[in-house]
Amino acid sequence: MNLQFSYRRNGSGIHHLNPFVMPAWVAVILVAAMTVSHPVWLLVVFLSTVPVAYAAGVGRQWRGLMKFVLWMCVAIVVINVLVNQQGSNVLLQAGFRVPLLGVPMMTAEALAFGGAMALRLAAIISAFTLLNLCVHPDDLMRAAIKLRLPYRSVLVTSLSTRFIPVLVADARTISEVQQSRGLSFGSGSLVQRVRNRGALVFPLLSNSLDRAVQVAEAMESRAYGVTVRRTFYRDVPLVREDVAALLVLFGGMALVIIVRTFGFGVYEYYPALGDLFMSPAEWLMLALLSASLLFVVAAGIVRRRRTHDSI
Repeated sequence: MNLQFSYRRNGSGIHHLNPFVMPAWVAVILVAAMTVSHPVWLLVVFLSTVPVAYAAGVGRQWRGLMKFVLWMCVAIVVINVLVNQQGSNVLLQAGFRVPLLGVPMMTAEALAFGGAMALRLAAIISAFTLLNLCVHPDDLMRAAIKLRLPYRSVLVTSLSTRFIPVLVADARTISEVQQSRGLSFGSGSLVQRVRNRGALVFPLLSNSLDRAVQVAEAMESRAYGVTVRRTFYRDVPLVREDVAALLVLFGGMALVIIVRTFGFGVYEYYPALGDLFMSPAEWLMLALLSASLLFVVAAGIVRRRRTHDSI
């Protein structure tokens, strides 16, 4: 399995937390990113994920994925600037007209709105990346089952989270095997390179189908679908640190709802950019939200110390 973007326990405090904590943390990040539109709020929500990544000891993997996300964010800004020509502050304007689109122009409003949407995407992807890196899929599945979610849906979701890392690892292995046989994927004409890729795609597809059959046979041999009361061989109990983190995160979720109810965290991009000024009450709410998101780091540190002291 590709260990670069998949779970690997490294003994950090975040990895010691109960499987319920990180999904709750991701839920607060998701709701906050989708609810607020002020660029300062979106920036703080994204930056709140950075200390968690380094506290979990997965900073290198997180940075590797964020480099790819950076290009996605740049693409979002560029596409929004090219497609959306609304706004009163024109920065650049072309000297020609495009049929059906008019005169291409770049406005400050379109640039700012694209940047805000890029921050929103970066925050959400960063949160889900840390969830994938810090919580084992089996632990996540057990937590979902305890919440009385449909077992079939939970199992499909758990298998899906493992699919991409396994597929990437298989592709890498097949590519190395083909290259050891003298096949080059980067040389030759475009047609030749596409044809050479077929030597990678077809074995990868065949291997994926074989793995699907093996998973189906394993599920059938273990009597999948029998309606019995489930027990768990490995279970992570809720301790004080986990309960405290969950309570703080629930408070953060309630704070996001209050912020949205009272109209905080809202910013007008069109027809003209609004003022970035925020009231002291809004700054206080933003600080409380950031503190609730960062509380998992403190809870993880305490949980790790307790675990080491008990050994």
